[in-house]
Amino acid sequence: MSSGLLDFFTLEASEYVEHLDGLVAKAAGGPPELEGFVRNARALRGSATMAKVGGIAEVASALERVAHALQTGALSWSDALRGASIAAIDDLKILVRGARSWGEPESRRATARAQELAGFAPTGASATVGAAAPSTTAFLAYETGEIARQLADFANNPVGPADFAGTLQRVRGLRGMAVLKDLPPLPEVVDALDSAAKSFELSGAVTPALRTLFSAAAQLLADGSIALTRGERPATASRALSEFAAASAAFGGGALTADNIVPIGELFPADGSGGLVSAAPTPPTTAAQRFRMEVVSQAEHMRRLVGDAVRAVDAATRERLGRELGAASHAVSRMARSFGEDALAQFFAAQREQAALLARHALDALDRACQMLAAPHGPATDEIARQLMGPSADEVLVDVATLAPDDDIVDVASLAPDDEAVDVATLAPDGEPSLVAAGADGAATSGDALHAMLEQGLAGLSGLDETPLAEPIVVADDVTVPVEDLLYRGKDALDRAIELRDAMRAAGGTPDPAMLAELFDLLELAATTD
Repeated sequence: MSSGLLDFFTLEASEYVEHLDGLVAKAAGGPPELEGFVRNARALRGSATMAKVGGIAEVASALERVAHALQTGALSWSDALRGASIAAIDDLKILVRGARSWGEPESRRATARAQELAGFAPTGASATVGAAAPSTTAFLAYETGEIARQLADFANNPVGPADFAGTLQRVRGLRGMAVLKDLPPLPEVVDALDSAAKSFELSGAVTPALRTLFSAAAQLLADGSIALTRGERPATASRALSEFAAASAAFGGGALTADNIVPIGELFPADGSGGLVSAAPTPPTTAAQRFRMEVVSQAEHMRRLVGDAVRAVDAATRERLGRELGAASHAVSRMARSFGEDALAQFFAAQREQAALLARHALDALDRACQMLAAPHGPATDEIARQLMGPSADEVLVDVATLAPDDDIVDVASLAPDDEAVDVATLAPDGEPSLVAAGADGAATSGDALHAMLEQGLAGLSGLDETPLAEPIVVADDVTVPVEDLLYRGKDALDRAIELRDAMRAAGGTPDPAMLAELFDLLELAATTD
């Protein structure tokens, strides 16, 4: 264990033990203030668990069980219990000071005190607390609650970076907890606070945006602390979460930018006069190669953002990822245009708005583009642009004149003399217009007649039953196909599974859950041969 972590634990644990000692001393002959006693005992247990000082965690857990038993009425305060509690707290002071050189004597002392307290409140007496709030969760609940209180105090009465360093240290301590990433939106809140803290520490300026962000984060962390204490998960949709997302966006931060690379030739007059710098006759790399080297890191970063956006569930995380994806698309577009890759620049600029909204089609398109750009031996940039943008208009247009030789072109006007022009109106009987449909009896139903029928509304359509516009077509009965015939079986299922495996290998990164599910289904079908 690092000495830094032990130093932090010693300071924090000493504070908790002093609080416990003070609560017992103030109580005189009666029981201590139980809510504060439980809170400090739980915090000490969580801190000792994180620091891997099991003996101290065991004694703190025993004190917590005693306090819960007193709260529920299962245990009554007595002189014997008061003496055992004071002895345990005194030994905790010794154990905390000896945490750096923990050995067998410390283990025996901790075990003896825990067993003595267990005589008053056995391990099973507070089983519901242990089930609802394991040690790590209890520590996290306490820490988020304390950080929330200190952030709210700062928002109301700001102080300098030096006076606020303790709170910032606690915020950063949460980032090292693996359980935090499974409790959204807490990771998003901690990341935003850490980013804002860096700006605050560098400038020392207390801006309205900073105070608003800290206040919104305090409310969100307080709600999360209450949920964890109850054995629940923090809410991923609430008014406090929306306010935090808005405050985080207003504070601004983390936007990806790219340098605007200008060809050096544009820095000289366009009159053809020589400059101080001339192009190398055989440059080691081309502009396209330099672009690929520069864009790899941004492409990998964007792929990570896309993956995070697909998995995000809370509003704050989705809002942040939307801003970062929009900024990343704009940055790559500017870089591509700086290198003369106008087609790629147009593609990323077109995806910017939809990427900021986390539209799935835009995320898929960006992931595909970045995968090709980051591939070590991927296609050339013009081929990537062609695949992303589709064929250009020049490739689709067909010269009609090339379809027949010049001498085969027929002049329609030469097919009949001018004086033999046909009056189209004469082709319909009784001088009716030429929009004619054949009736069931071979007679003609004029367009005017059909129009008049339709003007009568739905009732007019009933006449089609007696005089249809055309002979009805007889359609064969529906053919029922067994669903089993539509599934892969045997070798076909195995071949399809191999195709999916190769596709996932080529894609790299975390496999798509839908593809994995299909792969597992195919493996089951591969075992079916009948």
